[in-house]
Amino acid sequence: MFGYFKTKEFIISLLSVLILGGLGYVFFFNVFLPSYTSHGESVVVPDISKMPLDEARKKLKEADLLMAVKDSLYLPNITPMTVLKQEPAPSSTVKPDRTVFLTISKAVPPMVKMPKVVDLSIYQAKAKLESWKLQVKEIRKVPDIARNVVLRALLEGKDIKEGTDIPQGTGITLIIGEGEKIQSFARVPSVIGMQYNEAASKLSMAGLSIDPQWDPADGDGKAYKQVPEKDSVRRGQGVTVWFHSKGPSN
Repeated sequence: MFGYFKTKEFIISLLSVLILGGLGYVFFFNVFLPSYTSHGESVVVPDISKMPLDEARKKLKEADLLMAVKDSLYLPNITPMTVLKQEPAPSSTVKPDRTVFLTISKAVPPMVKMPKVVDLSIYQAKAKLESWKLQVKEIRKVPDIARNVVLRALLEGKDIKEGTDIPQGTGITLIIGEGEKIQSFARVPSVIGMQYNEAASKLSMAGLSIDPQWDPADGDGKAYKQVPEKDSVRRGQGVTVWFHSKGPSN
């Protein structure tokens, strides 16, 4: 049996196996595997930041690269569907058909809640609006003893309440006190829901007089309307208040 391993036939068979194995090894690692993995081939990732999405897609395709949108952000001063960020970074060397992940600008702003800014200082109010990604469109000053304090917040000329849903990036107008002529002006307090004596006392403490109007339709005696409702007026000015009552003695 062992004599067969010394025969010419066995030696030729062994050499054939070794040669074929060597050729197979060389072919697999030097021809097939490099071809399959694109060994030695690479492309440079182009810089597509600030490009419109369609233009970025075209440029990546020309570079034999794929594209996928990973995230989107709303920025009011950026054109919608613009590339904000890319991964891998520009000038990176990668394999062909590599996917480049993009962050783009949104076309529609998300909704946010209007924060409380009334009675805050102008600096606090601006910081709060910015933290909610809202903008200060305009600052208007009115006579009021509360210097640089927000008295009202307006959207398109109307008061906007805390908690109202508005688009991110919206511009808010702030009305603040200029802190001048302190002795000449007074801020009108609300007396809605008060009886006559309480309302008259509160207005008097604010340096204002009361001009009552009586409505006998309902006898609960409480104030249900006043003009002006808010803002600053000259001290001594009368505030017209409507009461559900026949008169102060009722």
